[in-house]
Amino acid sequence: MTPHAGDAANATKRLVATCSVLLVLCVNVANAQAAGSGIAGTMHDTRAWEFGGGTGEVCIMCHAPHNVKPTGPLWNHAPSAATYTLYGSSTMDAAVGQPGSSSKLCLSCHDGTVGILDYAANTGGMSLGDAYGCVDCFSVLGTNLKNDHPVGITYDAVLATADGQLANPETKTVTIGATMSRTGTLASTMLVSGKVECASCHDVHNRYTVGASSRYLLKVSTTGSALCLQCHAK
Repeated sequence: MTPHAGDAANATKRLVATCSVLLVLCVNVANAQAAGSGIAGTMHDTRAWEFGGGTGEVCIMCHAPHNVKPTGPLWNHAPSAATYTLYGSSTMDAAVGQPGSSSKLCLSCHDGTVGILDYAANTGGMSLGDAYGCVDCFSVLGTNLKNDHPVGITYDAVLATADGQLANPETKTVTIGATMSRTGTLASTMLVSGKVECASCHDVHNRYTVGASSRYLLKVSTTGSALCLQCHAK
């Protein structure tokens, strides 16, 4: 059967789009923005996702002022409908649930089931894995989270006492960020409504972040396992 001309055209567009985003990505990585300098130029600057034919806006794929979805703060991106396979361990005292609403906003791109260009009324966009041509190197997590730090868990003084090797989030003092920094309790600086979520470790807008790379957007350095030791009393 001879392929339809439209199919060939779509395949060509897909190839060009992939090459374009890889080129822009290389430029962004080469010119990674300093920690605390804001979202422009980071991996979350959505101008790098629009393959040269978009609006030129930084925020539009996640946020919009009008006709937004009720899943997040002025949210403009298609949500993930996935159910996730969760991390589990016989040594855990916490009950692990499905990722909370804030983490699902992250997963709407990072689980690879939703097109990164599925924003506003657009559908059928590439998944993160399709766009970048790989699965592991750009944090495409999939729906199996058994090998990832659990999110969606309630972390409070009761859990800390029961576990015996966790800091009390209501009294432990933490400083997040470098160029811009903030000091407060673990609960106020790293938890989301009392829970461990993606935003506990990552600041998606590159404000309270550390290090020169724009890739991981971490709130606390991993040097000496400092990030881990904010919560884990080892």
